[in-house]
Amino acid sequence: MDVSKKYGLEYRLLHAITNDHPWYGDWGYEFGAGSFALTVDAYRKAVNTLSNMPLNLFLSQMRKPRTRLQDVILFYQSMSESELITTRDLFRFLMRLIHDAHKWSSMLMLKPACKKPGSCTSSVLCAWTVDDIERVEQAMIKVLRAVGGSRWVTWRALRGTISKAASPELLDYCLKDLGGKIASDGMVVHTRCNPKTDTIEYK
Repeated sequence: MDVSKKYGLEYRLLHAITNDHPWYGDWGYEFGAGSFALTVDAYRKAVNTLSNMPLNLFLSQMRKPRTRLQDVILFYQSMSESELITTRDLFRFLMRLIHDAHKWSSMLMLKPACKKPGSCTSSVLCAWTVDDIERVEQAMIKVLRAVGGSRWVTWRALRGTISKAASPELLDYCLKDLGGKIASDGMVVHTRCNPKTDTIEYK
């Protein structure tokens, strides 16, 4: 019996859409008998229907002004490096972002960034050093300078330009906080969400 209160009912229902099985399937349990005469086939059909629902259904009747739901879908589609086509694609991407955010938050709370490699005294390893973060931020600012102060650069383009400079997690971490950073010459990095393309941009 599913009597756990872990993460609430909404998460456990969402788990079936993102992982193709109930949340307790992570421990090897399978669907037994459902409430209100729900059969295994009916459950699977419901999960498949929700999981494979095309996002275009929500975007097909675009009108001005757009709805909040349409803005949210377009926003995350612009952030994702892979195409988000179904509700399963969207929620898997969202769950990955949430998981990464919790991981970064935990690391930052447990131990601040080290000032230099090897200076950690805690048993918790530092994810990145301050030097690592500053190096990536300066590389991003250098790209923005090369493009020109008046031209906006998309999140994806900026990330792609320096993709070999650091891990994907460090790139995302730096991009998240790049807005408002002050360059050595006093110029400030600005960020916006382009209202026409729904993409995050920097200059």
